[in-house]
Amino acid sequence: MKPHYKLALSFAFFILHFSLFSCSPTPPRAVTVSGTFIEVNAAIDSLPQNAEAQTILAEYRQKVIDIQAPVLGTAPFDIDRARPEGLMNNFEADVLRAAGDAANGTPVALAVANYGGIRNMWQKGDITVGDVYRAFPFENCLALATLTGEQLTRLFQSIARAGGQPISGATLVITPDGDLVTADVQGHPIDPAATYRIATLDYLVEGNDGMDVFREATDVAIYAERTIRDLITAHIQSLTASGRPVAPVLDGRITLIDLP
Repeated sequence: MKPHYKLALSFAFFILHFSLFSCSPTPPRAVTVSGTFIEVNAAIDSLPQNAEAQTILAEYRQKVIDIQAPVLGTAPFDIDRARPEGLMNNFEADVLRAAGDAANGTPVALAVANYGGIRNMWQKGDITVGDVYRAFPFENCLALATLTGEQLTRLFQSIARAGGQPISGATLVITPDGDLVTADVQGHPIDPAATYRIATLDYLVEGNDGMDVFREATDVAIYAERTIRDLITAHIQSLTASGRPVAPVLDGRITLIDLP
């Protein structure tokens, strides 16, 4: 089994202890609250294991392995996220844009995703169902929204401040300090008075990840049944069916420059 990047996450459980006072017919109420953190780390592995629990887990563990094992496609090189632009960024945004075209009935202007939603890379070789789940573990789904040109410029400014986000259909030039130098959509300058149909994620259309301007969007449509993971899975399968590998490219859609 090939190695995978592991998520650098630190987990802790916060346990609340309640002392309840109930000397009267009135409902119990909490009178004291105390807590302690239990860090989940390698030391947990040395604790005695419950045999009955392990038997139950073994059954489900094998089911998960079987679900994750099927190969969807092949990558001719490592595919990872990066800022300001990355191979995985571009792949996700392009898939999102194509899905937006299909859902909208006519081509959308561009697509915007978020760097933080990508949680793992794909290494050169087979891409399995498990690989897709590890890279896109969240239930984020396709959303369509309309912004004016003025609002879109503010969206691009937030992307510049973040150091780059997955985009498709637009070209940005940003500085290391997070300033937006130039921006265009499909090769054309942004018209402040025009409207732009955007394919994005439900998480972002709520204004999360610094993209507050999406809260001002109109004609918002959310497609809960079209998760980004399912869209990416279907796209990889389509590439494989046509004899093509998963081979995104860096095309300069976000360029970082130092201003004099």
